[in-house]
Amino acid sequence: MKHLLYTFLIYVFLTAVTTAVMQDFSFRHTLFLLADAILLAAGGNLVKEKKWYYKALAFIMAVLCSVFVIRYYSSATLKVWDVDTYLSFCFALGNILLITVSLLPAPGKLKNVVLWAAGLFVFLPILIFWGYYFSESSWLNVDGVMAILQTNTAEAAEYLQDKLRSVALILVSFYLMLTIICGSFGSRLELKRRSRKIYAGAAVFLILNVVLMVRTGRIVDNFVTTVFLETKLYQDNYNEYIKLSETRKQRLRDTLQTENAGEPGIYVLVIGESQNRTRMSAYGYHLDTTPWLKETKQSNNLLLFQNAYSCHVQTVPALSYALTAKNQYNSLDLKEAVSLIDVANAAGYQTVWLSNQMRYGLWDTPVTVIAGAAGRQIWINSHVTQNAANAPADYQDIELVRRLQDLRLSDKMLIVIHLMGNHIAYQKRYPAEYNKFKGEGKRSEYDNSILYNDYVMEELVKKVSAWPNFKGLVYVSDHSEGVAHDLNHNPDTFVFEMTYIPMYMYFSEAYRQKHPQKITSLRTAQNYYFTNDLIFNVMLGIMDIQNSALYEPENDLTSPRYDHDLNRFMTMYGKRKITEDAEGK
Repeated sequence: MKHLLYTFLIYVFLTAVTTAVMQDFSFRHTLFLLADAILLAAGGNLVKEKKWYYKALAFIMAVLCSVFVIRYYSSATLKVWDVDTYLSFCFALGNILLITVSLLPAPGKLKNVVLWAAGLFVFLPILIFWGYYFSESSWLNVDGVMAILQTNTAEAAEYLQDKLRSVALILVSFYLMLTIICGSFGSRLELKRRSRKIYAGAAVFLILNVVLMVRTGRIVDNFVTTVFLETKLYQDNYNEYIKLSETRKQRLRDTLQTENAGEPGIYVLVIGESQNRTRMSAYGYHLDTTPWLKETKQSNNLLLFQNAYSCHVQTVPALSYALTAKNQYNSLDLKEAVSLIDVANAAGYQTVWLSNQMRYGLWDTPVTVIAGAAGRQIWINSHVTQNAANAPADYQDIELVRRLQDLRLSDKMLIVIHLMGNHIAYQKRYPAEYNKFKGEGKRSEYDNSILYNDYVMEELVKKVSAWPNFKGLVYVSDHSEGVAHDLNHNPDTFVFEMTYIPMYMYFSEAYRQKHPQKITSLRTAQNYYFTNDLIFNVMLGIMDIQNSALYEPENDLTSPRYDHDLNRFMTMYGKRKITEDAEGK
């Protein structure tokens, strides 16, 4: 009777606290709290000294539940059932850890080692949530986790240096201290006695806690585990894209045999990184950040597009659509979408991928797979010494222009150039002589990186336009940065400025004379709205690759059938309408 009363009081206390704090009540989810109360009372009866069990469990709960603070200050929604579910998940996880440790022989170092290792593992997600909050002032989401997984050590180091600085060291130190404290509490735990009855009770106790943890960890109401479970689904879809690569290529080879396989010539697609058109003088910015582009847009060879948006605010999602037949406006599944490189290969073009981005994160991504299909790949940012003199392996983007001289040119060629561009940390994207704008901290650093990008593009256009077989160059950024709001490109703090990208095209005289209708359509479209997931169709139109199974004229700026109805345009994979953007209109 005493145990029943104790269990009931715990249940009432947990329910009262969550109801009072959240000012809401959900009977269905308080059943989880009832399970917590039952297991909490049972757990205390399995160990010799209840106080150390309760102290250790309280400590673990405090660490795991610290995410409630982040959730509150990041202005993310939180319901009472979120609280009830996550509390139950944490109780179950803590119980599993502590009772498992109590089964180990005592005294001994084994308990401490197991607890420290378990603490490092259990507390790691909490460290990630706190680190993300201090860097982005927002709640961690799937896009954030994917960005972490798809980064590399050099990029991660730059990010930490730029965003966290001393905070990172404090967080890691605090994290290690928490695991040590957890170990000191838990190492004191022992079963009441070594008997079959106690072992059986511990086994049943562990099974019930595992059931509760799985039940509360795999439903949408668990706002912490959902982030990681959805990330796994997201990554699984990407892996499926990678697995079906050869199937897509074979299907493409079959369909291109009977249709126009493109016009000969050299075509160049330049992918900018994190570039914001509103910080470019060619688009009206008050500082002279793009002198070359501002002057060149007056010539007949260059077309500057005023209303281009990115389809997402992160590189991998944006380029996964921009470089494949998948876009926000068709029903094609990404894993079945052929890439621009695949199409060019099948049409008989020599393909080159030249990049100042690093090739790999922790996992291959669709962008890596797309690039990997190119006949020749040059990744200059490999962080491997390039010669016996141990020359530094980090390059400014101008090195990409120099590497063009190493290419063996042909009369039918597609070159994709991926810049480091204006990627954070901005001050590392330009040499000292381009430190022209000062006084606004990171904003000035960003403007300097725009200035340097303009110089790189001037030199690149000079280089490729001098080639005898050059036909055209298209420049488009993957996404923008929320510079005016002191933001980068985190989806969780989305503002439309993160989608304001520049786009321009430069054509040879020969191309302009041969394709006056395409040039006329493009010139007319300079003020039309556009999202960069349509670049695939635009490149097919420019290269004159005709494939009825792939090509969508309503999504091609070179076609008079291009659908420029503002109401149809979207970003963030269709989650936001461009019509919502009052500033961009």
